[in-house]
Amino acid sequence: MKRICKIISIVLGLMVFCFSFIACDKKENIPSADEATKLSFKSASGYEYLKTLDGKIVTISGYMATSSPVDGSFMFLMNLPYQSCPFCVPNTSQLSNTMEVYPKKGESFSYTTQAIKVVGTLEVAESEDEPFTDKFGYQFNYKIVDATYTVVRSEDLSADLALWQKIAESDVISDVYAMYDYVKFLCAWNTYFINSYTNENGELVKGYYLYPSDALYLIKTDKKQYNYGYKEGYFDDIIAKIKSVDETAFEDLVENVEKAKALAEKALGELENGNYTYTYQYVEKFDKEDYVYTLTLGDELMAEMNEIYLSFSNWLGSWEM
Repeated sequence: MKRICKIISIVLGLMVFCFSFIACDKKENIPSADEATKLSFKSASGYEYLKTLDGKIVTISGYMATSSPVDGSFMFLMNLPYQSCPFCVPNTSQLSNTMEVYPKKGESFSYTTQAIKVVGTLEVAESEDEPFTDKFGYQFNYKIVDATYTVVRSEDLSADLALWQKIAESDVISDVYAMYDYVKFLCAWNTYFINSYTNENGELVKGYYLYPSDALYLIKTDKKQYNYGYKEGYFDDIIAKIKSVDETAFEDLVENVEKAKALAEKALGELENGNYTYTYQYVEKFDKEDYVYTLTLGDELMAEMNEIYLSFSNWLGSWEM
């Protein structure tokens, strides 16, 4: 009997040893926050760089946008506090300076206004032309999944954060995004269109691309969609608002707005001077023949717009905690 007990004891000991070995081995394969690659909002603007991190554990600090789903199924992470809406590339659904972060399966996020540190696995879209799309219709080239977060202690925040929070509270960043909506419209009004609609008689009216007169109406008519940018002193007021936060700390942003102002004046001049051509052709989008306008300097204007906007986006992403 003693011999049997001894054998059983040896077997159990071996089993415990084996399970301990397996558990240790498994634990070693789980990356910790210390082993994660630090991601920044600025570096996340480069798709090729992100592809090198696809499937790897990353960490980044930021803030939850207040528009993050109330069920905690995911969050919009930004490097700006107090934002009610994720940022997009002007007049698109492509997220900009905003990351979507998803919790572990079966879990959810609790909302907080405090700065947080996120750790999770980076997933990158197969190509820039085939982005992910969320339930709200937002598109993005990458997301962080299986994520957890911890609140960042105030003593761990960078010295510049107080200044950064100050400009965030002024809401001037949202003003700059609205400015870019206006500038992009001036540079590419010929690509904008009116959706098909039902008129007062209940008849379906097919849509159409904007005519020059439509563009000028939306720009110059009081209270119409893009009239805010046409108002006298519009760009100067944004610059004054930036300087009211700090006279010198945001010179890069002031310079960016000044470049946008110059581009807006150039693009509006092209429209007002009739520097465009048109053809009468079949438009598949609306299943009818119509006039389609082409801006003479359309490609040049949009290239300049994209360059200035990218400069702003990189500036915005450079503020890290």
